[in-house]
Amino acid sequence: MERRKFLQALGTVACAGPRASGLEASPAPESRARGHGEPRVFLLDDGRHAGALYEFEPPLEPADLTLTVDQLVESGFDTLIHTSGLHGGIALYDSHVAQKLGDNVTRWTHSVHYRGARNLRHLIAHGHDPLKLLCSRCHEKGIWMIASNWVTLYGGTRAADGGSGFLSDFVYDHPQFQTGEDRDSRAALADPARFSFLHPELRRERFLVFEELLARYETDGIELNLTEHVPFCKFGEVGELAPILTQWIRELAQVARKAEKAQGLRKRIYVRIPARAEAWKLLGYDVATWVSEKLVDGLIVLPQQVGATMDQGADLSSATELGRKTGCRVLAGLSAHLGSQLETFATAPMTWAAAANAYAQGADGLGFAQYVWAPNGWPWTHDAYGTARLLGHPELLATANKLHRVTSRPRGAKNSPTLLPDESPLLPQPLGEGLPVELRLRLSDRLLEQHALGRIDSVRLRIRISNLEPALNQVRIELNGTPLPESLLKLHDLTYRLYRSGAITPYGYVYDYSLTPEHYPRPGQNSVKVTLVKSDPNIDVVHEVVNVDCSIDYRPHRNFESLRLEY
Repeated sequence: MERRKFLQALGTVACAGPRASGLEASPAPESRARGHGEPRVFLLDDGRHAGALYEFEPPLEPADLTLTVDQLVESGFDTLIHTSGLHGGIALYDSHVAQKLGDNVTRWTHSVHYRGARNLRHLIAHGHDPLKLLCSRCHEKGIWMIASNWVTLYGGTRAADGGSGFLSDFVYDHPQFQTGEDRDSRAALADPARFSFLHPELRRERFLVFEELLARYETDGIELNLTEHVPFCKFGEVGELAPILTQWIRELAQVARKAEKAQGLRKRIYVRIPARAEAWKLLGYDVATWVSEKLVDGLIVLPQQVGATMDQGADLSSATELGRKTGCRVLAGLSAHLGSQLETFATAPMTWAAAANAYAQGADGLGFAQYVWAPNGWPWTHDAYGTARLLGHPELLATANKLHRVTSRPRGAKNSPTLLPDESPLLPQPLGEGLPVELRLRLSDRLLEQHALGRIDSVRLRIRISNLEPALNQVRIELNGTPLPESLLKLHDLTYRLYRSGAITPYGYVYDYSLTPEHYPRPGQNSVKVTLVKSDPNIDVVHEVVNVDCSIDYRPHRNFESLRLEY
């Protein structure tokens, strides 16, 4: 019965084509006072992992679900971007146009998904639409509520995927919509199971979902996920995709304007895209038209390595220049994933460094664009709130302690090619005799100005090299073309070092330079060059530059040192 209703609703839209919804809107919420007139610091939540749906045993009360909103109150985040659906077309709310989690499952194969479906079903059965609960709580607490969803879908079969609950009957019934085999050389890096947006039936199905999020719910707008399962067609078809996708967004913008009038509530359209214009062209995204025609209200820009570790130095200039010309908002999407031996999530100084770099490039705001942010687990700890508190304040970030890093792959990840290559290689990088490794390190800090005020406690540049004994090898390290003198150097021996979690790997040394003002890195991009001038001939190992970072600690005022009393 549920499947029949779903397909009947889909068929109605397929016949009528994209149009503004006639769904009735509930009364508009009262005006909300916020610190900024538009979203500035967002948290993207996938609707499942950090919160009630997966973590709490059934049955749920409405207050259990809205803890996702409550944690944002006075936290530093002013916007919740809630992922309201799954990559296979399943909804996480009481949708009238899409199947809900569990609607088409006869026997579960995943216990956590099973729990999520039971929680969802219980809330709906007792008259509580999860998305309406979240919208109402956001309005009550002065939080922007943006509903996100997938623009294309991901294929599968009932036999293999039917017990997961993630894929809709629409996906199962239309395997021909999968992009499939592509002879383009880049296609090996893309998943052939992704659906092609060139199929009008898919566009209509997705349009209906976003129309509902705009017109039936009191959201502050929607976010279109344009960074995953890309490109939305074969590589040779992106030229054909570009005008089709633009027209689809144009029609959604018309829905948003009509929903604004019906609800008396501003409706925004944000798009999540890669940061650089080269990637837009590769994927068939006519971002300039979207912005110039005001089809979208904001760009959430991610580093080229979508889903990788935190990239503090991503080049945002393609988006920020466009934003300056048109007034379109630009928010930097950060990944907090670190994947190192000792830290899974980026630390507070790493996060502050990434945020400060984004503001320095002209971003209007920023946020975490991964599926969950829980640096010390969920619910959040005091440390998490301490990290988030500064994110909306570039003037406070300017003198917050920072740890700027060259982007590294997660521990154990292989150096594999990527669909959207970065301008600077990811670490680790092999280090051979006479073959220098040159890396870019972006900083926003104006160190000489702060030094003149006596507010610099320390500036340290650290380079970690694997399988290397400094006494048996000669290494030269340069910052912006200037070799760093040994008088600034302190060595840290990690050749074999036992720590609380076991031996620290990879083995090697850290070259730790305490920089003086004449050697300070400058605001913007900096060059760090590592050269193995002469290697030990008695050992056959691979040397790698594993980590490069710059740690900056500030004082509140001159001569106001951290005080340690021994007695």
